[in-house]
Amino acid sequence: MAKTKARFIAIRCAAVIAVLSSLVAGCAQETPEGLEQMKYIDEQTDRVDLAALKRDIMVTQRDLASMGGAEGIVGILEPADGVLMSCSEGRHQWTGSTTIEYAEAPEKEAYFSLVESELADSADFRTERVFTPDGRDEWLVVWSTDGTRYSITVYTGRSKVQVSSSSWCFTLQPGQAEGGQF
Repeated sequence: MAKTKARFIAIRCAAVIAVLSSLVAGCAQETPEGLEQMKYIDEQTDRVDLAALKRDIMVTQRDLASMGGAEGIVGILEPADGVLMSCSEGRHQWTGSTTIEYAEAPEKEAYFSLVESELADSADFRTERVFTPDGRDEWLVVWSTDGTRYSITVYTGRSKVQVSSSSWCFTLQPGQAEGGQF
């Protein structure tokens, strides 16, 4: 019993570290110029439409995490809110995640290859493989044209695929998001 509990705690800690590492890596990104962020920004007020940004990111998270086939999905963990993380110069980015549990464990290389092939001809996304900061695991990172980063982790032993995201950095207007969650 103690060995099983210790293993469960170790796996859970590894998952938390992976998510936090993904988010921290996303925070380091600077917002590239000339991307499609303007569809979220009101030109008159310079306010970012946080609801639209969150909605679009969550849709993409779910799409990327569920590429293993809808018939095999047995559970979805998708928190309603994300967290605003600080970037440089007083800017913020939206971070969140979606986790899909499958009836049958997906194989990481096959899942990554599937996502890469699905997005190969996409004008909206590009993919790259990166190793976790500790060098022990590999993520598939998907970049959208607006600068949002989606890190895909496959937990084969737990039959789960998790997509953690961090948007491009933007400036919040006063009173726009109290409490850091939305």
